[in-house]
Amino acid sequence: MHPVHYTPADDAIVVDLRDQSDRSRDGILTGAIALDAAAVAARLVPGLPTSLAAAAADTRWVLVSNNGATASAIATRLRDRGVRATSVDGGFRALALGVAPGGAARPESAAYRRAVAAFAAHEA
Repeated sequence: MHPVHYTPADDAIVVDLRDQSDRSRDGILTGAIALDAAAVAARLVPGLPTSLAAAAADTRWVLVSNNGATASAIATRLRDRGVRATSVDGGFRALALGVAPGGAARPESAAYRRAVAAFAAHEA
């Protein structure tokens, strides 16, 4: 599998939440910070002793998981703590297919809706 390229708007920092085995099997997300999903809050919330240097009050984070569900849930928890976090609908799989935001198809397109539905059905 080839590396996947994704450039978010607004100078946000992309965080790849997939584990190493997924990155090895499916490919890397070029330019993303790879963090274990369990450690995200400790690394992205500003002011903690374990926070990344880039974790500031105005930092924008875009989280990416395999199908987007994990990233969405974590982004919600981070927002509850005042962190500016979003996630990619459909996750890495949608980015790899070019159907997520920044990909070949627009998010509201029929191809995007079909791909997200297929991912959700596969994960259920």
